[in-house]
Amino acid sequence: MKDSKPKKSKIERNEEKVLCETLFEFTKYIFDKNINIEERLDILEIYNQIKSIVKNIRQGHSNLLLALHESANLNDNNYLYAHTTRTTIIALIIGKYLKMSTHKLVELGVSALLHDIGMTLVPVELYLGYRTLSDDEKQIIQQHTVNGYKLLKRFNFSHAIKSAVLNHHEREDGSGYPLKIDKSSICQYGKIIAVACSFEAITSQRNYKDTGDLHEGIVEMMKTKHKFYDGAILALVNTMSVYPIGLKVLLSDGTKGKVININQFAARYPVVQLLDSKTPTGKPITLQTAADGLYIVRTLKANELSVTPG
Repeated sequence: MKDSKPKKSKIERNEEKVLCETLFEFTKYIFDKNINIEERLDILEIYNQIKSIVKNIRQGHSNLLLALHESANLNDNNYLYAHTTRTTIIALIIGKYLKMSTHKLVELGVSALLHDIGMTLVPVELYLGYRTLSDDEKQIIQQHTVNGYKLLKRFNFSHAIKSAVLNHHEREDGSGYPLKIDKSSICQYGKIIAVACSFEAITSQRNYKDTGDLHEGIVEMMKTKHKFYDGAILALVNTMSVYPIGLKVLLSDGTKGKVININQFAARYPVVQLLDSKTPTGKPITLQTAADGLYIVRTLKANELSVTPG
C-alpha cells in the first residue's frame, strides 16, 4: 500500500504528458489543413478534444504544467503548434481559477486553440526567424488576428470564440491591435488569452533564453498589468508560480537548484531539484521549499551554473 501513491502519481504524470502531446499533434493536424481553400474544420472534433483537457484541468493542474515542460515535442522547431498547445492549457487553468462553468471553459479552450489559426496564412520565416522585422513584415504578422476571425466566420463557431480570436492582441490601454479597443470593449476570452499568450512566451523553454529571463519576464508582466492586461486575470498567473518550471535558482543555504514543480497552495515555494547534489545512490535530491525551511533567494544566470542546464 505504501508504494501505491508514488506509482499512481507517476502514471498520472505520464497520462498528462500523453494528453499534452496529443493536443500538440491535434493542433498540428488542424493548422496543417488547408482550411482557407478546400478543407472544413471539424467543429465537433475540436470540441471533443478540448473537453478532454477541461476534464483533466478540473481534477488538478500542477502535473499538467509539469507535463507541458517535459513534453519532448513542444520545441522550437514547432513553435506555432507548441505555443498554441501551451497557451490553450494555460488559458484553461486561468479559466478554472475564475470559476468558469464547464461550458465556458470549453468555449475558452476552443478560442485558445484557434487564436493563432490566422498565422497559417503568414510566411513561416517571419515568425520563426530571430531577425528584426520591417514595419511591413510586422503588419503582415499583426494581420493574423483578422485573418483568423475571417476564417472562423466560414464555420459555425460562436460569436464569443470569433471575438476572442480577433481580440487576443488588444491591450487594456488601447495600444494593442487590430482595432485598438480598450478594456471596456475587449471580450473576456480575449483578455484571458492575452495573458496566457504572454505567460507562455515568457516561460517556454527556448534555446536563446537565459534561465533568469523566466522570472524577470513574469515580474515585468506584473508591472504592466493595468496598462496591458486585466489585473484580476493576471493576478491568477501567481497561482501557476512566480517561479516557473525549469527556472534555475539559488537557495537560502547557498545551494543551487532547478524548479521542477509548482506549489499551487504557495506560489513562492515550489518544488526544487538540487543541481550539485545527489543521494548516495546517485538519485537527484528533490525538496519542497518553504518559508520556515529552505527558500529561494534569487534566480540564477547561465554563467552562474556549475552544471550543464537541464
